[in-house]
Amino acid sequence: MRTIALTSLLMLIASDLGRFSAQATSFDVASIKPNVKEGDGAIQARANGRLTATNASLRSLILRAYAIHDSQLAGAPGWIATERFDVEARVETPPAGGPEALMPMMRTLLAERFKLRAHNETRELPAFVLTFARRDRRLGSQIRTSEADCTRATQLTEAEIRAQARDGWPPCGMVYVVSYVAAAATGLENKTRVRRSGISMNDFATTLQTSADRPVVDRTGLEGRFDVEYSFAAAPATAAAGGTQPTLVVALEEQLGLKLDAQRVAVRVLVIDSVEHLIEN
Repeated sequence: MRTIALTSLLMLIASDLGRFSAQATSFDVASIKPNVKEGDGAIQARANGRLTATNASLRSLILRAYAIHDSQLAGAPGWIATERFDVEARVETPPAGGPEALMPMMRTLLAERFKLRAHNETRELPAFVLTFARRDRRLGSQIRTSEADCTRATQLTEAEIRAQARDGWPPCGMVYVVSYVAAAATGLENKTRVRRSGISMNDFATTLQTSADRPVVDRTGLEGRFDVEYSFAAAPATAAAGGTQPTLVVALEEQLGLKLDAQRVAVRVLVIDSVEHLIEN
């Protein structure tokens, strides 16, 4: 099959999902401004203490800050999905916990600028459970115990981060994603290739939620950090396989030795009690 490079996207973003460090509770400098442009937004958190968002809805900011899937947000007014914002925030001393340690600061920022008040509940929702695909619990060839220096990642400059990614693997706690369009027997396919460096299984499960289009709960019991690489057709995990590229479910099983098992699971749900329009800087 000949690949047709119609589009190519390279993103270097931090894995800012999952467990949080309590080293700091607010950014040293933060700015939120309305953005009236149309189109998809982007949110990036980096191990060097910087968080940026471009044309991001308040709903997407909340989902990222609390590391939840869209179905885990309740009581939200409709306008939080339509009003969009640009965010620039940073902390002078990068947290040792990596990019995920920026999320409590993001939650504080949302509480200050949008008067966001919310509480957690547990509800049973359709979800995926991440577990081993093989009975012998043997992992696939494209996942390995990470040897990345996670302490060094907090001191990398933007140029160093991009240079290290060009060498093949991103710095610890970050992800290298290439999305492209290729020819297939059924027409054109959207494909995605992912490399994640130094990520825990709990955080990895959370990162799968967007592609799987459901909450993902880690039940592997694996400890430590891992480097993972996988390629799949850019479609929801519940979609039927019709092209030459595996869906996310198949890719995880064949390449990583992990399985997404569809179940109804008790998961955390964030219920919004109150939220207001942006309080300008």
